[in-house]
Amino acid sequence: MNRRHVLGAIGSVGSLGTLAYATRDPVESLEVRLWLSDGAAAYDGVAERTLEYVERLMEFEFWTLEVSFGGVVPVSTEDGARVTSAGEWPLALASGTVGSSDVEPADDVNLLVTDGQMKRAPTGYGLPHIASVGGARHIADLEPFEEFVESGPEGDVERRIVPLQTPTRTIQILLHEVGHALGLHHEHGVAFRYGDAVVATPMLSTYAFSSNSPYDHSRCGTSYPDPSGLKWRLSLAFSTCARRELASYSGGVRPRTPREGE
Repeated sequence: MNRRHVLGAIGSVGSLGTLAYATRDPVESLEVRLWLSDGAAAYDGVAERTLEYVERLMEFEFWTLEVSFGGVVPVSTEDGARVTSAGEWPLALASGTVGSSDVEPADDVNLLVTDGQMKRAPTGYGLPHIASVGGARHIADLEPFEEFVESGPEGDVERRIVPLQTPTRTIQILLHEVGHALGLHHEHGVAFRYGDAVVATPMLSTYAFSSNSPYDHSRCGTSYPDPSGLKWRLSLAFSTCARRELASYSGGVRPRTPREGE
């Protein structure tokens, strides 16, 4: 099921309707809110580690970042992709928008982390303003950002290079789905040579390591290196191409209808 079909299905759900979008041009403040499923909440430090990485990797000069924790939400599946692709997480957010649940959506990104598997794709899903991903147990295994992420110059940004391991791949997929929630596509990612390795940024991710990948260049014209014979590493930094697109972001969720008594 693709994103357009999901939105169409949500729109047919009568009284709940869909999340309503508003335009704010330009965006000066970006609001990201995190929720955990019951399964994800069983691991100590998941919310703190997720917020730490999101704060460091989504902080740019073109907006002020507001990151918050929305709480724990009950879901019928811990599958990090299906909870969104089947409509459950979007419907919960739509319900919160009209004041009929305690899930209060953020204006820009509403991220749900579950305890879903991270071995078989898809492991997460992203729609406008909505994202979900599995792998809570692996996020809990991440070291603090400053103690782990290698930095190096790439023009005016840092590469944020990390080994290809399950925890690092999980946090990169989380950033990938957040990127989708903000309007980014796979072609906004890049792959580049770094010593004896090929490094993939979040929106391209492990597509960069497949000889059968449908992608060979970014939307900004950057060609991807042949991964044959090279080691594989990940970057947690959005590419310059992705950052240009993020700088033009002007969407948002219309503020929810106040509940009675508010």
